[in-house]
Amino acid sequence: MPELDYNTQLEPIKLPEYGRTVQKMVNYCLSIKDKKQRTECAQSIVKILTQLRPNQTNIQNYEQKLWDHLYIISDFKLDVDSPYPPPNPQFIHEKPEPLTYVSNKINFQYYGKNVENIIKVLNKIDNPDEREYYILVTANYMKKLQNMWNKEANIKDEVIFEHLRQISEGKIKLDSNTIQLEKDARMSHRKKFAKQKYQQKGRFNNGKKKY
Repeated sequence: MPELDYNTQLEPIKLPEYGRTVQKMVNYCLSIKDKKQRTECAQSIVKILTQLRPNQTNIQNYEQKLWDHLYIISDFKLDVDSPYPPPNPQFIHEKPEPLTYVSNKINFQYYGKNVENIIKVLNKIDNPDEREYYILVTANYMKKLQNMWNKEANIKDEVIFEHLRQISEGKIKLDSNTIQLEKDARMSHRKKFAKQKYQQKGRFNNGKKKY
């Protein structure tokens, strides 16, 4: 019974995406003593690599990348007349610098950073009615996020108002005795705001000359 060759017993593959067959081709290319014939063999291998990935031929410097891969597979021992300079082994094996992640602390995970950013710019709205409208929309959205996060709990409006006050650093204060985060209240306020915008537009059009 012939002995079986296991992958663990064979030479490690330099670039697994090309498989062991390509690596054997490169090893054979290295064994050719004549440089001219060795170069012709390397060119043939590059053509085979191109056929293995025909969808990537439009990539910029694609052919040069294939030659670089050829040098990597040969462990940079390939001595041929390449149309491109061989890559620097130190650059190939050099580990990239660790990424520096921005540490944005989020006080309330269930709201996310976007909601906190929205709350910070609410006070920059000049129109008081418009500002009040967006504060209520944000508060209702915060309650929706709370209910999604805590499905079993019945989140009270006072909790949302307190979180809104904390995130805004005390600049936004809502009274639960006068404001309720309910669908009807939200819709009525939305209609009120839309009506005001419509009246403002009407006053502007009445004062405009028609030709």
